[in-house]
Amino acid sequence: MKTYLLIILCILSTKTFAQLPHVTGKVLERKNGLPLEYAGVILSSKKDSTKRVGLVTNKAGEFIFKDVANGDYQIKISVLGYLSLSKNISVSGKALSLGTFKLEEDAINLKDVAVKARYATATVKKDTIEFNADAYKTKPNAAVEDLIKKLPGVTVDKDGSILVGGQKVTRLTVDGKDFFGTDPKTATKNLPADAIAKVQLIDSKTLEAKATGIDDGQREKVLNLTIKEDKKKGWFGNASLSGGTTDKYGSYLSANHFNKNLQFAVLGMSNNTNDASFGYDDLNSFSSGNIGNIFAPPAGGSFSINVNNGKTTVGGSGVFDNNAIGLYTTHSGGVNYSNSWGKNNKLSLSGSYFTYFSSGLGNKLSNIQDLSSGDILRTLDNTDRNSDNQAHRFNFKAEYHPDSLTDITFRPNVILNNTTNINNRSFNSFFDGTGKTNDGSQYYNQHNFSPSLFGEFSVLRRMANKKGSISLRLNGTQNTYNSDWLNRSLLNQYTNGTPTATNINQEANQENASKTYTLNASYARPLSAKWSSNLGYTYNRSLVNAAQATFDYNATTGSYDVIVPNLTNTFDSQNYLSAAGLGFIFTGKDWTYNFGVNLQQTGLNANTFDTGGANINQMEKTYYNLLPRLMINFKNKANQTLAINYRASVNLPAVTDLQPVQNNTNPLYQREGNPDLEARKNHRISVNFNTFSPDNNRYWNGYFLYNLAFDDTGNNIRYDKGVQYVRPVNVGGNYFLRAGTFFGMPAKLKGLRTNYGVNFFAEHRTSFISDEKNITNRFEVGPNINWSYDVDDKFNADVYAYVAYTKVNNSLETAVDNRYFTLSNSLNISYEFIKDLRIEADLDHIGSAGRADGFNSNYFLLNAGINKYIMQRQVTLSLKGFDILNQNTSIDRIINSSRIEDVRYNNITRYFYLSLNYKLSKVGAKNERSNPRNTVN
Repeated sequence: MKTYLLIILCILSTKTFAQLPHVTGKVLERKNGLPLEYAGVILSSKKDSTKRVGLVTNKAGEFIFKDVANGDYQIKISVLGYLSLSKNISVSGKALSLGTFKLEEDAINLKDVAVKARYATATVKKDTIEFNADAYKTKPNAAVEDLIKKLPGVTVDKDGSILVGGQKVTRLTVDGKDFFGTDPKTATKNLPADAIAKVQLIDSKTLEAKATGIDDGQREKVLNLTIKEDKKKGWFGNASLSGGTTDKYGSYLSANHFNKNLQFAVLGMSNNTNDASFGYDDLNSFSSGNIGNIFAPPAGGSFSINVNNGKTTVGGSGVFDNNAIGLYTTHSGGVNYSNSWGKNNKLSLSGSYFTYFSSGLGNKLSNIQDLSSGDILRTLDNTDRNSDNQAHRFNFKAEYHPDSLTDITFRPNVILNNTTNINNRSFNSFFDGTGKTNDGSQYYNQHNFSPSLFGEFSVLRRMANKKGSISLRLNGTQNTYNSDWLNRSLLNQYTNGTPTATNINQEANQENASKTYTLNASYARPLSAKWSSNLGYTYNRSLVNAAQATFDYNATTGSYDVIVPNLTNTFDSQNYLSAAGLGFIFTGKDWTYNFGVNLQQTGLNANTFDTGGANINQMEKTYYNLLPRLMINFKNKANQTLAINYRASVNLPAVTDLQPVQNNTNPLYQREGNPDLEARKNHRISVNFNTFSPDNNRYWNGYFLYNLAFDDTGNNIRYDKGVQYVRPVNVGGNYFLRAGTFFGMPAKLKGLRTNYGVNFFAEHRTSFISDEKNITNRFEVGPNINWSYDVDDKFNADVYAYVAYTKVNNSLETAVDNRYFTLSNSLNISYEFIKDLRIEADLDHIGSAGRADGFNSNYFLLNAGINKYIMQRQVTLSLKGFDILNQNTSIDRIINSSRIEDVRYNNITRYFYLSLNYKLSKVGAKNERSNPRNTVN
């Protein structure tokens, strides 16, 4: 009996622990023995031919089929330019090595390789989806942005921001290195698409997780571009020059030199065609991530950031205002360098400099509806603006690895901004019920100088025998906002039809200087094979000095020397944050859990001084908060992922919201800070899932984001004869919700790919109108469709359709509700109907309904041209037209809790131009292909 039991147990244990065998092999060229990468290998069951699995070989020419069931199979290997090979095999419970397959060149088909090349579209690794760039056709001279628009699950906003499954790409690298800092659009808009070998979408771990080997579950979306090997033998890029009707001109240069460790790039641009190639992220990087404070008007005031037709509007008196409106001339350029030395890149240095100059003439016409507790205030506001801007940005980064256990990083940045804005403005306002309430005019001349400094030093030390790590990070930031302005305005306010005039003739200056220092220390240690823990401490201290002095014009002395007390004061504040946190991480086969809690103490000490130096207001506040966090990540072998993230945070009010000084630079909108504001408490939860199948190139994604804020900052608006007096106040229960889903797949028609998506947005905000509470609920839904059709590189077409429905409701009966539609459709076609002769056409349709009279847009923007390629396609001669239908316009809608503003800007209209483009390609390298399999340039 014991013998039988032993036999049974042996059989059961064999069944339990046995694994299905693997089938491996290697593919080489017969002629020279080189490995063949991207060779297609298909394993088909001889019993059921519908059961088949395919993959491609790696760089070493190797392939592996995992967990192959017992049976008879046929294996077929094929690659473009070589004769196919097939072999019958049998799998019988043991790992099977097929050895080496050597393929013969196909001399007959080799001559047609450049036209008929096909590559595997994508491969999936643990945290990376890797797309083969040559599998996605783009028109000649296309930028990387045109390439990534074709990738499944990837969308590019009008302003150039990249979204992968609804999640924004926060960083872009080229061959793993920073390119002009980390801003993605600098590379996507300037690197040529045909220089890219692979596009890698990476769910990147934190720096600490990479260094320690302990996965904390946190991820950021990183886009990495790998450069083709033949492009690393010399220079590549583009240079162009164009001129046209109405004195339009443009010039552009992008030159790049890469090798194994070195990256060197030069960019330059000059034009008067409203092409700045900048968006919100660029502005944010120019301001060290402090865009709200750097670009906001002095001492508060109206401030908003909006994107319309690819242009970014910074409302108020911001540094880059004129980039969004009118006719402007731009000159910009920069240089990027990175290199590494020593074994395992022991020392790495990277740096970049970028500069930007612009001047513009713009007109802005606004139709504004303000929600009053008793009536609706309507304002027509017309502004002519003359602007000059300068910006300089320096980035540097040094990484040193003295040994395998230590990482040292030093990163300083310098940003300088200089801006002059001259506004000539006229306005008038009326209430629906009581009629005209004011009119007036303003001359406003403002100059801003905003230097920003940032520095960071970090050290990470891993302990021997994988017993954990210790990291220390120190950083400091200094932002200074210097502004002086001349304000001459006339405001007529009407009472029963009788005007009362208020004249302002003032000079003012303001200096907001802030210094912030931060210390982060953390200790991470594995507890077992699956469990680890981390202990962290953060200390942050910020010192702010905000001083404003305003002077009336003195007719006796002919100068501005009469101080205005209620518009003058000094505000000093010191705030600090001290937080200690404990967390635990569980890392399983498919699931990762990261949970913990922070105990945080936040303090604020602020003083306000009048013109005589007396302390007129002092406040001291301390907050204690227990802030939990939870992150859950899932990823399986089927490339299905799920990420759940919850985090609580506390944020102190901005200085511009605390400083109790009135800002009268806008006669119709005057704001004063509130030193009694409490800190804002945020609770945020996000969910993101996606699945991608490299076999059939199908993609499905969904995302959900919910943010709930307590003691948020809202506005209490008081109306007096059409003038708004605004004071920030704390409100509770504000929230917003974003959700969406995307689905993409290839169609049955070869070369056609379809993508479908829908986005949802809901917002609940509280404000006060003359001390009366008003709740604004906003809902928006927007489906979209994107079809792309490519026939090799001869014909390329893209269709994009988007419609959004927006509904705004207010709790006050007298407040105006609103519903409107926004449409954005485009058609892009490129067709080489004769060899070396290509036509292109871009048709954009912008439409809206439900806005104020005169602000509903419905126009078609048609750009088209014909290109002639010469000198083996290194030179392109083009004749093109912009806005051929002469319908270009720029209309935007801005909504907040108590205001709806429809804005129309003057814009560049129809012109025609000739251009010459020279393609810089492999200068200093041989033009012939080093290997016949590299078939697509």
